[in-house]
Amino acid sequence: MRRAAGCLGVLVLVAGCGIPTQDQPSQVAASEIPAPLRGDGTPQPSVPATVDPGDSSLLIYFVRDDRLIGLPRETPTGSRDDRLSEALDSLTAGPSEKEQAAGITTAFPAGLDLAVEAVDGTRVVLNLSGETDGRSATDNVLTVGQVVLSLTSLPSVTEITFVRDGTPVEALLPGGALTADPLTAADYLPLKHN
Repeated sequence: MRRAAGCLGVLVLVAGCGIPTQDQPSQVAASEIPAPLRGDGTPQPSVPATVDPGDSSLLIYFVRDDRLIGLPRETPTGSRDDRLSEALDSLTAGPSEKEQAAGITTAFPAGLDLAVEAVDGTRVVLNLSGETDGRSATDNVLTVGQVVLSLTSLPSVTEITFVRDGTPVEALLPGGALTADPLTAADYLPLKHN
């Protein structure tokens, strides 16, 4: 139940971020994109860090200095569903007290609930629900990045999509664009902490 609540919370954040939906993509002016999301032109690695398929840990992404940092978490070595649930629980739980003391935070809102709606090959469809307060674009993109990078740290997951009541939900990309296309770790690499 806690896992489902955590999953739904993230999706509610994405859906309730105050960004209106639209039929066509629109360009966001560079001056309106928060500085941490614009990047500094430094090339980013082309592949995300993943854990070994036989490993009992995975990376859960949190926030440090408006960037995403992957921290290892122990997880069941059971099925992909068990590991997905554990990853969502870890996102919902947030950083430990020791991690918080080291400056690690989360953009994941308390009112957002995520649940695995479906798994299609290596794509995971997450259903979001719950209520969230109006949040900044930076917080929204960091939240989506936390979810995407954390779940794709599982070797059996390469893409994430979000739905609310069966309807696709657009997600904010680091460059400021909205997309309902499947999201990959590569989409959020510009947000990773060096």
